[in-house]
Amino acid sequence: MTLQRNEDRIREDLTLDKGLTFRVRALRKAPFSVTRVTYDMAGPAIELHAGGGENALLAALPLFDAPACEQWIDGHHIMVPPIKRGDTALLDLNSKYISYAPPSDLLLFHMPCEAFDAIADEQSVRRIESFRVQPTTPVDDPVIRSLAPLLQVALERPEQANFLFMDHIAMALLAHVARTYCGMVMVQRVQRGGLAPWQERRAKELLMARLNGDVTLEVLAQECGLSRSHFARAFKTTTGLPPHRWLLDRRIERARELLLNSPLPIADVADLCGFADQSHFTRVFTNALGVSPGEWRRLRRT
Repeated sequence: MTLQRNEDRIREDLTLDKGLTFRVRALRKAPFSVTRVTYDMAGPAIELHAGGGENALLAALPLFDAPACEQWIDGHHIMVPPIKRGDTALLDLNSKYISYAPPSDLLLFHMPCEAFDAIADEQSVRRIESFRVQPTTPVDDPVIRSLAPLLQVALERPEQANFLFMDHIAMALLAHVARTYCGMVMVQRVQRGGLAPWQERRAKELLMARLNGDVTLEVLAQECGLSRSHFARAFKTTTGLPPHRWLLDRRIERARELLLNSPLPIADVADLCGFADQSHFTRVFTNALGVSPGEWRRLRRT
């Protein structure tokens, strides 16, 4: 199996020779792609290829302890040490990798150079000239380890992952990797103020028109004449919440209005408020208010 930047070539079920089967799931609502690759059948190690002239970084996080394996980097043979669950292996895809991998369950973050360039341009700092990673040295990175489960949840329920949430997590992860492993120097800036009244009004109009979160930080920022990072900071300064959290509160608020003042079935309320389905709505509503939508409606109508 070759890890391709073109995710159209990744299938839900990929069967290799000798009956070996990978389950591959990809999520692409972000400046980079997130893929989970699971090979859990008994059998020998198999050959995996990655990279070779692609200006991108690949971060691999095993979801359980991974044993040592053989690897060739640009034709040079090495032994990769065991990687503990939650540790991160970083690969510069400008090089070509061939690994003989045992059964595994991995989260893969494919981060193209263009995504790092966008971070640098927004921060008005120098772009990354090269990735400074050691592919044979796994790292214990608490930031990546804490952000990965959020992306894993979105990967397992892609229909419930909105663009705003993914943008927020992606920007945090990209900035951290760029600063920590790629030598990008972030300039500490004086905290600027919030949105102007017209910017706040326009941003909220766009968010309310897309209750399902099907709008990106880039679009919101462009409408306000700001960079993504400036917009995200200014919006939180103005409202007290990041855009995706503010929108979630509005969805719950709208759902409460419909539950209280309309006879609509709960499934229809879920749809009108931008939730993927009734079960998604019930889970989010219950987490927010402590009771299910049906129980909340019943208690207020008695």
